[in-house]
Formats: sequence, structure tokens, C-alpha cells
Amino acid sequence: MTFHIRMAKADDALNLAALSTQVWLHTYAKAGLRNTLSRYVFAAFTEKKLAAEIANGAKQLLVCEVDACLVGYVKIAYRAICPVRRLESVEIETLYVQEHFSGHGVGSALLQAAMDHSRAKGWNEVFLMVNLENHRARTFYETRAFERIGTVDFALEDERHANAVLIKYL
Repeated sequence: MTFHIRMAKADDALNLAALSTQVWLHTYAKAGLRNTLSRYVFAAFTEKKLAAEIANGAKQLLVCEVDACLVGYVKIAYRAICPVRRLESVEIETLYVQEHFSGHGVGSALLQAAMDHSRAKGWNEVFLMVNLENHRARTFYETRAFERIGTVDFALEDERHANAVLIKYL
């Protein structure tokens, strides 16, 4: 499979919103949809919100395309505060790959691109948070030498979802 990674552009925002919704629901809606999940995705993954993040420049979004179609992306937040260490670092805030393209190297390539960009900007570590119940994602990061340094909760209305905080030194 041949794919291409590039910086996100404003006109990617609609597809980024759709991909985010698809991947997030695939991960969190294992028992089906409920209002809490639906409210979250319709608030969090909007075209307007993603276009603003691309334009703002505080976060860097890299997209992966196959045959000019968006199949994955990574969002990098520079100067994020690690919730465990309370130090400024780089956060891999989002790494989403459409399910049809999982296992084809897209996620690995996006993660490597994020680490390369971070290193080029002078950072020597990245951290991320991953749902403890997402065994496939946790295994993906652990096999790439990310170390668990703690756990934090992701609050979703009145629900709490435990997330592992992982770090990797570049």
C-alpha cells in the first residue's frame, strides 16, 4: 500500500471531522450508541473546530492519504502539560487511522512523522494518553517503546474512563 503523509490544510477539516467521529465511535461505542457518546462526538469533532486548529498553528496536524483519500491523521500539541509529570512536553493528542487501513503501516508512519517533527523542533520526549480498555492501541504504543508513567481519567459527562499516560524519549 502506498500512502502519503503531509501537513493538514484547511480544506481537510471536513474529512478530519468525519474520520474522527468514525474512529472515536468505533473505540468507545462498543456497546452501542447512547446520548453521552453522541453529544461528545458532535461537539468535539466539528469541521469548524478542526479548521480552527489547523489555522491556529498551536497544534500540528499531519494527514495520511491513500489515492488522495484521507485515511488517518496525527495531532501534535506542543507545549502541553503532561498530567502525571506536570512538565511541559509534546503530546501526541490524537492518532486516528480508519479501521480499513489498520495494520498497513499508516499508524506507524504517522507516529514516526510526529516524533520526527517533535525532535526537529528540539523536543526530547513525547507523551500521550490511551484508553486502558483499548488493548490494541496500548499494544501498538508499547511495542514502540512507550512507557506507562501513570493513569488519568477522561471525564465524559458523568462517566469516567481510565487512560494510561505513556511517554517516549526521543
